[in-house]
Amino acid sequence: MSDNKEKKFYICQDFDDPRSWKIVSDLLVGGIPVKTGLQWEFNRYKKKSLMNSFCIRENVFSKYGIGESVTIEYRVKIIEMTGIREKSVQLEDGVAIKASEVEKRQKSMNFDDDVAKESSDVVLMVGDQKFYVSKLYLSFHSTYFKSLFSGNFAESQRSDIELKNIDPDVFQYFLELIYGIAAVDDTMVMEILILADFFDAKTVIERCQEFLLYRSVKPLKIKFQAALKYKMEKLKGKCYSEMREGTDFRGLLPQIEDDYNS
Repeated sequence: MSDNKEKKFYICQDFDDPRSWKIVSDLLVGGIPVKTGLQWEFNRYKKKSLMNSFCIRENVFSKYGIGESVTIEYRVKIIEMTGIREKSVQLEDGVAIKASEVEKRQKSMNFDDDVAKESSDVVLMVGDQKFYVSKLYLSFHSTYFKSLFSGNFAESQRSDIELKNIDPDVFQYFLELIYGIAAVDDTMVMEILILADFFDAKTVIERCQEFLLYRSVKPLKIKFQAALKYKMEKLKGKCYSEMREGTDFRGLLPQIEDDYNS
């Protein structure tokens, strides 16, 4: 908790990265540290519950003056975290109002280094970041960029173009997928689909569909709605095959009429 009494929770997102991630923390009861420097190391195969590390067994209740049950409030003070995609969820009157990523994913490819600059013929400004890219390569993968660079737009003659209302981190990942550097994962697949649809990047949509078909752990409802919205026919077929008698079909459908693309 910060000095201004702002309430925050830190959520560790599930992801497919096989590498380990670690949390070093102190455990406090009544504001007093009872265990310090605890280390929790996890990966996709190994998980450990904090509850198992601090508990009072029923056969020693009497030692602590406990009757049939007891409620203990303890807090975990995080000292250090490594290898984790961390999101801060701020609460207002106990209700989550906003989630913002505070630890950026590591880039798999730099679009602003000397190598990128030497091979580029256009600079895309996204937020406060510059991306040095090739018009020809982007045009091959996106009809949006093909029209932008070769059509009758004023931008087609410019060496720098601003793309508004786009998250630079998501755009970075989008470019990495186009260049075949990154792999799709559950933490970013929906954001990437939004960009791929906007830029009409069919290769990226196909890669997202392949991931949702064979490796994603997202629920059927999310997959089915994405299949309808982005016209991913293979994914839609698989979703239909996984529906069972008693499935709430109405609950699976998107709430917005424009998302129906059956």
